[in-house]
Order: sequence, then C-alpha cells, then structure tokens
Amino acid sequence: MTAVKLGYGRPDGSCTPRHAAFYARRARGGAGLIVTEPMYVLTNGRELPTQLGIHDDALAAGLRNLTDAVHAAGGRIVAHINHAGRAANPKLVPEPERVSASAVLCPANQVVPRALAMDEISVMVEAFAAAARRAKAAGFDGVELPFSHGYLIHQFLSPHSNHRQDSYGGPLDNRIRFGREVVEAVRSAVGDSFPIMVRMNASDYVQGGLAIDDALQLAPAIEAMGVEALSITSGTMCESVPFCLYPTGTPKANLLPMAGRIRARVRIPVIVAGRIRTPSVAREALAASQADLIGLGRPFLADPDWVRKCEAGDEESILLCAACHQGCLAELRGGRGTGCSFNPLTGHEGELKIEPASRSRKVVVVGGGPGGLEASVVAAQRGHRVTLFEQKSVLGGQLHLAALPPHKEGFADIIGHLELSARRAGVDIRLNTKVTVELLRGLRPEAVVLATGGIPLTIPFPGLEQTRWLLASDLLEGGATVETGSALVVGGGLVGLETADYLAALGKKVTVVEMLPEAGADMDPLAKAMIMKRFQAAGVLIHTGTKLIRLTADRAIVKQGAEESAWPVETVVIAVGVRPNRELPDALAGADFEVRVIGDAVQPRKAIDAVREGFDAACAL
Repeated sequence: MTAVKLGYGRPDGSCTPRHAAFYARRARGGAGLIVTEPMYVLTNGRELPTQLGIHDDALAAGLRNLTDAVHAAGGRIVAHINHAGRAANPKLVPEPERVSASAVLCPANQVVPRALAMDEISVMVEAFAAAARRAKAAGFDGVELPFSHGYLIHQFLSPHSNHRQDSYGGPLDNRIRFGREVVEAVRSAVGDSFPIMVRMNASDYVQGGLAIDDALQLAPAIEAMGVEALSITSGTMCESVPFCLYPTGTPKANLLPMAGRIRARVRIPVIVAGRIRTPSVAREALAASQADLIGLGRPFLADPDWVRKCEAGDEESILLCAACHQGCLAELRGGRGTGCSFNPLTGHEGELKIEPASRSRKVVVVGGGPGGLEASVVAAQRGHRVTLFEQKSVLGGQLHLAALPPHKEGFADIIGHLELSARRAGVDIRLNTKVTVELLRGLRPEAVVLATGGIPLTIPFPGLEQTRWLLASDLLEGGATVETGSALVVGGGLVGLETADYLAALGKKVTVVEMLPEAGADMDPLAKAMIMKRFQAAGVLIHTGTKLIRLTADRAIVKQGAEESAWPVETVVIAVGVRPNRELPDALAGADFEVRVIGDAVQPRKAIDAVREGFDAACAL
C-alpha cells in the first residue's frame, strides 16, 4: 500500500486510534507492505492541519500503538517521512518559514517560498535523520523518502524549482546533493539493517521539470546511495496534481512502461503505482518485468481485502476504485478525513461494524441505486429477509448515468459489485417493478427503506415547445439522441459538464450556459481540471453568469449581465438538476411499519451520501 493522505491526526501531529484501526485493517486484508501517509519532519513542512507528524519525541507512544496494531494484524509498515517545502499549507506555515530550494512560485497554493540558506540545509538534513530515528524507535519496519511529487527533496532535484547558483544547484550532481545528504544522514541514524525506500518520479509532467530520461539517470544514482527499493510515481503537488492523484480522465496504469525502463537500470526492487485497479493489470505488469512489487493506494481504500480476494480466486467480488475522489480527497479537504464513497467502513474501522441483528425482520427496499443496494446488502448480511424492488430493467440508479460519460466507466464496476454482493447476501431482486402503497401493504413488511431517488427537473423556458429539446438523463440513458451537429447544454454543474463531454466525444459542437459565476462547482477539482482540458481540445464553449431567457425554433435568447443576445441553436439539452421523488415517502406517512427514507429522496446529493445513509439505515434495522 503506497502513501495515501488520511487526515486522521490531531493538531499536534499525534497518532490516533483511527490511524491504528485503518492500517491494521489493511494488514488483515493482506497488503504485503504498508507505507504510511506523509509524516512531516518539521512543522513548517505540513500540508494538512490533521497530518501525522514525526517531528517530536513526544509522538513516540502514539506511533508505537500504530506499529503494534499493524504487527498484531500480521503486517509490516514503513514510515513515509517528508517535508513539503513550497507545497506546505500557507494557512499552517507563517511566511518567514515557507522554504524551498529556490524562491519559485507554487501555483497550487500561490506561495513564493524563500530559498534555504546553506546552514539551514544541514538543519533540514538532520530533521530527516531525527525523524528516521524516531520511526525505528517506534517500531516501523523501514522508512520511505520522497524524491518525488514536488516536495522538498524533489524541489532540489528539479531544474524547474531549483535555480540555485551554489553547490546545490546547476548540474544534476549538484541538484541531487541534498537528497544524497538526507539518505546518508538517515542511514547513519538507523543503521545498515534498517530498510530505506525512495519514492521517485518517472515524469514530473511539468515544462522544464524532470522527464523519463532524467529518471533513468536518477535511478542508478539513488541505488548507489545504498537504498533498498525504488517506488515509482509521477507529478508534482504544485504544477501537475492530477498526475500525483490520478482522478477520472487521467490514463490508467500509464507509469508501467516507464517503470519497466527504470527497473532495467537498477538491481534493487522496483515498486510502481498509479491507477492499477485490477489484478489482471498487476499480473501483466509483473509478467512483463515492469516492476517487482505492485503499489496500490486508493484501491485499498475501496477494498481492504483486495489481496485476500485475489488469493481466494474471488476477484469478481473486489470493490474496484472508481477514481471519483468524492470519498477520499473531498472528505479530506472537508476536514472529515479520508474515506471512500462506496465503502462506509473506510476510515471508521474502529467505530462501525456490520453486526447480526437481534432478530430477522422482513425488509423491503424500494430503489436499486447505490443507496438502496447498500441498504439491501447490509440488511441481508445482518440476517434480515430483504426484497429489493427497482422500477427499471437495470440496477444502479444515478450510478448507471454516471458510468456513461467519457472516462467514467469505473462506475459500472461499482454497480456490478453491489449487485453481486446483494445476490450473494440472499437479497430477492425484482426489476421492472413500480412499487405502490398497495403493493407494499400486501407484502406486509416489518420495515421499508425508500431509496426512490430524484426526478430530473425541467424548467418551462418560454418557447421550449418550439425547439428540439431533451433531458440530459434521457440522452445518457439512450432514450434520446442529438441528431443535429450542435447542442446547447443548459446547466453547468456536474451533470451538465459530463453531458457536454459525452456530446463532444460524439463530435458535436457544444455550448454550455450556467447561471452561476463558476461551472462545475460541485465537481472534484482535479476531475474538473481534466474535463476542462478536454473541452479546450474539443472546442466546447462555457458561458458562466449567463441565463437562458427564452427560446425560438432556432434561437436561444440569453442574458449576460444587463445584455441580451440571440444565439443560433439546433438542440437544447437540459441539465439543471433533480428534485426528490417524494411520491412514496409522502404516501407512507403514518404507515404501520417502520419507514426510512435515504439518498436523493431526502435531498439530491452525492453517491457517498446515499451509500452512507443506506448503510446507516440497514444497521439501524
């Protein structure tokens, strides 16, 4: 398991029981080696207010609890020790303490750091050594140093961020000097028998940064420092974040060919990660000698039993990561700590459990979207007799629509996993069935979970009936098509932009209008960056702060500020959101059986909310 930021720590950087429960669960799932989240070696190298620290001897007891928990679960764990340099969080690090190799702007946080003075470099080297010493004392099985991701050591390595004129700048031999001194100091602190791993970039994906040819020179140089393994990654947290964190729209497993070239240059083991979702891709990489070990990050968030299921020959039951970022990075940014949209237990291993019910009850779930499926699975696993009704011929609800735009095919895997889990748990699944109050009363259930979802909104724009128009949901479901060469998408939220992406991939000329000042405000920022890049290439136009006023047969009258304009229009696609489907919830008010309403039927939100509410409802039955 490669380093994944968790955000479970306390403000002083100390370890919590949440850390121990999380990592121990991955150890029980069969991860051969676990690498912690980045642990800061000095407070001016922090990225998160709840990041794990290793900068103070006072943190030793908490870290020992963590390593003891992992070892008790049969695992091994390496401490990833780091200083973020110019990528440090400016809300946590005062301006005089923001440091780097050179005073080069970090576009991600708009920080221009100051260059470390020569005497400060030796202090920084000692900070890494002291952190490694603490890691060994706390029972870690090794340390990992990041010569990667645009963090401090990498900032010295890259000519993009290192403009120094002294012995730490200029040619590669000088730029690598800081990293070499860190490795030497760490080795001196931990001894010869304690493993040191280095994480390095195959490519920075930054103009003027390091590319694969540089990596092919760096790898043997790092090997010569006496480290035990190389872990191959890419991107920087300042300029090319998508190639650090790989959201939807980034290429899958694209580091494998580069890792193979690096592996051919060294004799030590090579680890590679980066959207390696499935066992088949991992096997192919090993068979092709592209790596010695496969690194997984977010796949272990989705399914901690990824390895155990492979060992058991039950790969079809693996919950594959959809790269949605909603449960991991969005939760992290929101201060709640990393989780998973489709695994409510992730990050809550010490507090949430699926336990047998005190007695088996007859449960009906209405709606086969993610919330309804999750409720069905968990209720059945607890011993209830569950029947799931879905009005359509397929399961998935909004996930089915989410899987249709370009680069979103991973959501289809989620549907498949939930359906398989439901059938294995013994859920009676009935498709093509519209549930009525009469049907429910005839079934005589003891509890009903209503996951009836939302209904797409249609705004009656003046003149709408005169033009060719359709709903985005009908388009994505295949019930309608855009026959014309161009389309005007009304609504620039997640659904509107993904609909525009879908149409652009079909070769349509697309324009998007959004009333708000920002399009895609409800999207993961990295996925949004990737879709905007595709829009630029495809010529998709986005007009924010723009309101559709009325329509004619071939014109859209829009208002931008105080000005009205008439635009040619061939087809209008409406993507302005959904409203709760309250038909059954309202009709069942006062029912003589337990009723729980979840997901978009309460209020339209994201899949993570529906899944968590389905989980909670099932646990409460």
